[in-house]
Amino acid sequence: MLIINETKGVKIHPILRYLPTKFRKLLTFTELYCAEELRLRKGLPFIINFKDKSYFITKDSVLTNDITKAIIVSNQDINEALELIVKSSLYTAENSLRQGFVTIEGGNRIGICGSAVINNSNISSIKNISGLNYRIAKEVDGASDNLIDKIYCNNKILNTLIISPPCCGKTTILRDIAKKLSKEGIKVCVADERNEICAVSKGYLGFDLGYSLDVLEGASKNDAFSILIRSMSPDVIITDELGGNDDLVAVKKAISSGVSIIASIHSKSREELFKNYPEFISVFNCFITLNRKNGPGTIGEIYCV
Repeated sequence: MLIINETKGVKIHPILRYLPTKFRKLLTFTELYCAEELRLRKGLPFIINFKDKSYFITKDSVLTNDITKAIIVSNQDINEALELIVKSSLYTAENSLRQGFVTIEGGNRIGICGSAVINNSNISSIKNISGLNYRIAKEVDGASDNLIDKIYCNNKILNTLIISPPCCGKTTILRDIAKKLSKEGIKVCVADERNEICAVSKGYLGFDLGYSLDVLEGASKNDAFSILIRSMSPDVIITDELGGNDDLVAVKKAISSGVSIIASIHSKSREELFKNYPEFISVFNCFITLNRKNGPGTIGEIYCV
C-alpha cells in the first residue's frame, strides 16, 4: 500500500475542483501530476491509473491493490461531479456532451459514458451517466526532442501526421512541437478544437508555448484553418485528432495555401492508416507513430517521404 496524504512538497492539481467532495478530500494531497486518469464508474471502485499501475483508494487516503478496501462511487458522486463540470458553462458542456467529453481548464478532458440520446440519427446528448474518465493533461518539456529535427530542417516544416492509438501522448507531443517552433520565431497557429493543446482560459495560454504562437479554440478545423490563414499569416498550423473527410479537405486547402500542417490521428500503425485512408499518403510528407512501449510518447517510427 502507498500512503498519499503527505502534505510536504505536493502540488495541488486543479482537476480536484471537478471531483465530488468525497474524493476531493481523499485526494487533496495526492501527487496527481504523476497520474494519467481518474475513473469514476457508478457502483464500482474509484480507480487512479498511473503509467504502469492502477490503484484503488481507501477511506484513509491510502492507495491500494486490495479491492475489498476500495471506496465505491455512488450515484450521488456522479451527479455531483456532473454539476461541477457544467456549472461554469452549461452551453459549452451541452455541446461537448454530444461528443462524449468535456474539456476543462488546463487542457484536461473528462470522458462521459451513459445512454446516448438520439435525434435525427445523431447523438444530441448523453443521459443516465454511468462513468466519468478524468484524463490529466501534461506538459512534458522535451517530449519532441527526438523528432523535431525530422519535422523542421533546412528552414522547412514538413507536413507531418502523428499516428497514435488513444493515450499514447500525441497531444503532449504536439504541444511540445508547438513550443519549440514558436521559440524559434516561426509563426505557429494552433487550431485547438477541444482546447486541449493550449488550454486557453480567459485569453491566456495554460502552458508555456513560446512567444510566436496564436490559438483559435472551439472552432471546427475547416472554419479554424480559414480564419487563421486569412487573419494570422501562419507558417504552420498545428491541430489535434483529424477525423472525417471534412478535416482532410481542410488540411488540403491549407497546404495549397502554402501553410504547413502538423496534426494527429487515431490509428494503430502507419500501415493500418494507409489501408483505411490511402488519401493521406499524398497529403503528408512525414509520418510519426507513437506507442506506450516505454510509456506515453514512445516513438515507434519516423517515416518521411
